[in-house]
Amino acid sequence: MCMHPVGEAMPVAKLGGDPVWLEEPCWPLNPRTGEPLDFIGQIPVPVEPGATLRMAYLFLSYEDYETGGMDPEDGESVLLIQPGGRIPGFATVGPTGTRGHSLLRKMILLQ
Repeated sequence: MCMHPVGEAMPVAKLGGDPVWLEEPCWPLNPRTGEPLDFIGQIPVPVEPGATLRMAYLFLSYEDYETGGMDPEDGESVLLIQPGGRIPGFATVGPTGTRGHSLLRKMILLQ
């Protein structure tokens, strides 16, 4: 059984909500507008038994009903991996404390 203190976020696969960072928060920005990208979800990265848990975090832009841009390296869609991942050269990351919308919050605001 996996036990954790009440109120402590668990690093599990999920869509929306807030990312559960395994390292320092690292929120990507839309390089064209400077606005934070929307957090879509996080997915555990398969690792060998006994290895450190790694998590992939997916962020996309959402504007004018176009999600993630048309070019995979335009910075409007970013996949980050923690721990030990690298920030792709095409990604722009906001300063400490940057936070954008999540999938769930964005859907509520659009209604």
